[in-house]
Amino acid sequence: MDYDVVIVGAGPSGAAAARTLVNGGLNVLIIERKKLPRAKMCSGLINDKSLKLTRELFGEIPESAYARPELLKAVRLWHTKEDFTDWPLNENSEGAPNIWRSKYDEWLVKSSGAVIKDCCTLLSLEQHNNPLSPTRSHAQRGNEKGGMGGISLHCKNEQGKTVKFKGTYLIGADGSKSTVRAAIDPEFEKGLGWLVAIQQYCEGTSTLDAHYFNGFLDPKFSEVYAWFNMKDDLLIFGTAVKRGSKFEPYFLEFKRFLEDNFELRAKKVVMQESCIGNNMASSGNFHLGKGNVLLVGEGAGFLNMFGEGISSALATGKLAGEAILEGIKTKKDALSIYTASSRNEKVETFGSWKLAARIAGRRVME
Repeated sequence: MDYDVVIVGAGPSGAAAARTLVNGGLNVLIIERKKLPRAKMCSGLINDKSLKLTRELFGEIPESAYARPELLKAVRLWHTKEDFTDWPLNENSEGAPNIWRSKYDEWLVKSSGAVIKDCCTLLSLEQHNNPLSPTRSHAQRGNEKGGMGGISLHCKNEQGKTVKFKGTYLIGADGSKSTVRAAIDPEFEKGLGWLVAIQQYCEGTSTLDAHYFNGFLDPKFSEVYAWFNMKDDLLIFGTAVKRGSKFEPYFLEFKRFLEDNFELRAKKVVMQESCIGNNMASSGNFHLGKGNVLLVGEGAGFLNMFGEGISSALATGKLAGEAILEGIKTKKDALSIYTASSRNEKVETFGSWKLAARIAGRRVME
């Protein structure tokens, strides 16, 4: 059960890191707490940067991962019911791929070349024989010193049994509410602001063009923004609020707006899903890791304006993988290498949220 690198999380950031490391000759394990393929609340839009990195690391996206319509023209941001601005997703005039994340992510991770263990939940981790458990008290952790040695992970498998894995490096690719980040730096978690996003998939009709991802900036609909898009003839609409706020008034107001202005006729609710996010990206509060633990994607705070995260996930996963390979080759600190190489990603991410505030006329996701 010994690996050069263990990655927690089977999303694009984890897959990109794994692919880079496997290409460099390392033995890599990916653990994922859910059963693959697993759903992920996401627009599923593949912009230019995401498409370039996907092709570079994995090749062409398989047809099976596409939704209808297969290509979207732009993100359409609405200020009022009549005033909108289109933001192109792809320089290719044909548009940007519109994918199902469950199928896209499964293809990425299976193409990575890593060993995959799904239905495997991280319980605790140790770095240099010092426990860093999500369940340990702050006082207990305060008496422990971090180290630069190998890493052991205690996990629960599908049968409920505890299994142990070891690696020289660990990559936390487990999203905004990262168990890995909480384990290595519990104090950091206390300063984060959180929000909740919920969306519904419905059968029905609307006059909104299915070839656009629509974002609505009116603060009556959301404390961040509300959205509407379509996949395989399903209407998808939702909104996001700060954790602790009441979700239903915003959602119902938004739904009424769509019914009155875009002839939304939502019938059967096929599915509802939710996710939690934080304000790391919008506040420029990044966390790249500690010791031999590197954080990537949303776990590190990389998420672009209005929630686009695939491009930064792929980019930071690749950079973390390259940093580990360079660290092994040069006997230098991989985290320091990653910190330097990810500087442009930080600037791009934080800058995108400044732009989002100018577009919306208010701060968003803070």
